[in-house]
Amino acid sequence: MAEDKNKHIILVVEDDEDDYFLISSTLESTEFDCDVHWVKNGEEAMGYLLRQNEWQDPTKSPVPSLILLDINLPKKNGLEVLQEIQQNPALKNLLTIVLTSSKTKANIVAAYDYGANSYVQKPSQIDQFTNGLQLIMKYWFQLVEFPFHPAKS
Repeated sequence: MAEDKNKHIILVVEDDEDDYFLISSTLESTEFDCDVHWVKNGEEAMGYLLRQNEWQDPTKSPVPSLILLDINLPKKNGLEVLQEIQQNPALKNLLTIVLTSSKTKANIVAAYDYGANSYVQKPSQIDQFTNGLQLIMKYWFQLVEFPFHPAKS
């Protein structure tokens, strides 16, 4: 099957099912053609990205063009995931946006130190949340120019 060059593969790393539902429904309602994948913790995120365990099949774990990563995750937190992504030459250019409720300066500094492309605090109101995600998509997929092509599977 030919790859759809216009489809954006989005990996959502989020342990809260309600937040995931809001994120995925918002992404699917944007003007962008999104294929949303979900993992619930940091260990699953790395398994997906490294194609280990249940994600060995590339059709189940296509390379994401964008990772939306929560910080407060079970098993392996988002900062640990960022560190592992940056330490792996095959993964370090993946576009990774921290999308979290954490406001702590230490987390913000650490996220950027570990290679996050952006740090966005989850808005508490649904309309702000959905508008924010739509702006993120427009910014990264319409406005930004990359020295490399964002990851495609």
